[in-house]
Amino acid sequence: MKNYIILLAILLGITSGMMAQGIRFEHGDWAQVKAKAKAAEKIIFIDFYTTWCGPCKNLSNNVFPQKQVGDFYNAHFISYKVDAEKGEGRELAKKFGVKAYPTLVFANANGEFVHQAVGGMDATALISLGKAALDPEQQLSHVMNKDEDQITDIPAYLRQLSESRLAYEDKYETYITSLKRKELFTQATFDLMVELGGREAAGFTFDVIFNNKKAFARAIGEEPVDNYFFNKYLTKAFKVAYHGGAIETVYDEIKQKGFDFADKIQKTYQLTKYISDGNYEVFISEAPGYIQKYAKNNLELKYRWVFMVAVHSVYQSPELKAYVHQLADELIAQNYKVAEVNAYLGQSYAMTGDYQTALKYYQKAADYAQENNIDGEYLKYAKTLEKKIAVMEKGDYSIHISGLDEYNGMCIKLSYESPDEIGEMVEAGDVLIKEGQCTLTGHVSTPVNAWWGLYDDEVYQYKGGGVILEPGEYLATIKGNDMTVENSVYNFFIYQAVKNDPAFSAAKEKLDTWSAKERDLKIPEVKKDYLELIGAVNNAKKDYYINTYRTALDPIVKVMAFYVGGLWVDEGADGEIAKLKAQLGEHYLLKTIMYHKEQSVEAEAMLATVGVGQQIKPFVAKDLSGQAFELEKVLKENKYVLVEFWASWCGPCRAAIPHLKEVYNKYHQQGFEIVSFSLDNKESLWRKASEEEGIPWINTSDLLAFKSPIAKMYGVSGVPYSLLVDQNGVIITSQYGTNYLEEKLKELIK
Repeated sequence: MKNYIILLAILLGITSGMMAQGIRFEHGDWAQVKAKAKAAEKIIFIDFYTTWCGPCKNLSNNVFPQKQVGDFYNAHFISYKVDAEKGEGRELAKKFGVKAYPTLVFANANGEFVHQAVGGMDATALISLGKAALDPEQQLSHVMNKDEDQITDIPAYLRQLSESRLAYEDKYETYITSLKRKELFTQATFDLMVELGGREAAGFTFDVIFNNKKAFARAIGEEPVDNYFFNKYLTKAFKVAYHGGAIETVYDEIKQKGFDFADKIQKTYQLTKYISDGNYEVFISEAPGYIQKYAKNNLELKYRWVFMVAVHSVYQSPELKAYVHQLADELIAQNYKVAEVNAYLGQSYAMTGDYQTALKYYQKAADYAQENNIDGEYLKYAKTLEKKIAVMEKGDYSIHISGLDEYNGMCIKLSYESPDEIGEMVEAGDVLIKEGQCTLTGHVSTPVNAWWGLYDDEVYQYKGGGVILEPGEYLATIKGNDMTVENSVYNFFIYQAVKNDPAFSAAKEKLDTWSAKERDLKIPEVKKDYLELIGAVNNAKKDYYINTYRTALDPIVKVMAFYVGGLWVDEGADGEIAKLKAQLGEHYLLKTIMYHKEQSVEAEAMLATVGVGQQIKPFVAKDLSGQAFELEKVLKENKYVLVEFWASWCGPCRAAIPHLKEVYNKYHQQGFEIVSFSLDNKESLWRKASEEEGIPWINTSDLLAFKSPIAKMYGVSGVPYSLLVDQNGVIITSQYGTNYLEEKLKELIK
């Protein structure tokens, strides 16, 4: 239970105040770190992490940066971060026996083990861990080397080694073997063996209990002994099935050993399969019969293999939710694991973003635990949820971005589609970068998908991308076109986790390697290779969003993956939108998706009227001086006219202008003209971009952006978009981009 609650705390990611001056980690190699520790006469603190480890990220993002943690660790330790799966980290992890992450190891200046702990923790626990590492009596190296006559409580000693992920197996086997029969066949010894004996249906512990199962049954009862063997073989069945083996071999082994629960294991495994395969109706229909036959008098079986199997899928269907609550009511009525049942219900709601309902159940768990003196952190996580709810209800966000020294004097702009006025864009203002940092602040009523861009005096710097604005206070960094927002649930799932997706990262690495060499994209074969690599990257990204949409528990994560991943344009999208509506109601992103779908239908209908061979639609628009230009008149005065839709904020549009100018200068005297139409909504931005680019052709706009009737008349849904037209107004080309232009004019103007 504790592991699941810790996971919840990590996902909630409460950040109290902006953090700075945390632990200073060394950047040299292991030899340099040891030398520095020797010179400073300090112990070395090592954070063994992996890139995919959630608790590792929580420590790095939320605990290590805290001032009180930094003050303590910087004063007493030389600190070192090690990726346990890369480079030198692999050997170091092997040296210190690291098998789980994060593992926090303390070593002396000679590189010898002193102390360690495994798993995530808060600032208070981390400081306590450091104090233990400094105390010779508490150091695990001291505990490990104790003589037998110094150990007064061997079971407690073995548990301490196990909890610290230190080797205990040899000492454990020696201890069990040394016990007399009256000491061996007790509840305390049996509990120790179950706890420390491993998960396999084989090995030392399994053999001891199997060879003495009647004696153990007489001492502690048949049910716990039967449950021990049942759980071991059930684990084995799952393991065999997971690795693609024949699960029937497990059933055969069970029968050969003389056990009669092969059928029960088969049915238990099948119940879990119903849930994992999404067959919720079958699960609901089969579970009562399973309980009646196998778990009527075995509440642990009902709790673990019916209730717990289904509780985290309650959001999938109203019927399943009702059945899970029925199971919970039955377990609570029988006073069985009341705190755990309520906490699991709370977690299931928290993971779907329903924090108010989650808090109700966590509070029930906390109240019961307090009334019955049950250990657990239920109250702590109820308080965490209360803080989360308060942050969400307030709606204020603050993203502090650092590491921007090369961009001092520039600014970051934010914009997003309004949750209140569907189809309208909200501009969140400009934030100036000073001393390598800036802070984006604002208020949102719900997490929103936004776009950020880096500008130098209103000039877009071709750096920008997506970011989720969600209530709370966050740290962030920018690298290239990626803004990494630490400890943000929605940014992690929508914009950050994709970068660690194996298929995407492999495709991206191939593209980056290919792009690192100079290549001429005008060569057809080269362009073909490039487009294939781009396609592989885009396909991998699309697959990531599809998987996230299918597996995410939080419906807001689902709808964001659906939207950002462009899944709403796929075949069958309407059915998925209906499912999302059932979960989210009239969520703004669903309204936005429907708005774009309607706009897309209109645009496609209009595009069909401006295809190649059709007659251009005339319009009149004004330039920056206020002079009106009639397209029909321009057509009569020139052999060929390019009608080009662009915008000041459009990177590809701006990047294409230098080449367009070359083509214009080359062919203008031969009867070629360009009529630009800007989809800006501010004259200042349009004017500034036009002046910076030195646009020499007819340059018009109505400053209505995509709501312009002229843009709608041509079905423009993105820029750059252009149409090449002859003197009679017949459309020769109609497509996004202008790369084709020079070759086409060579063909037309001879």
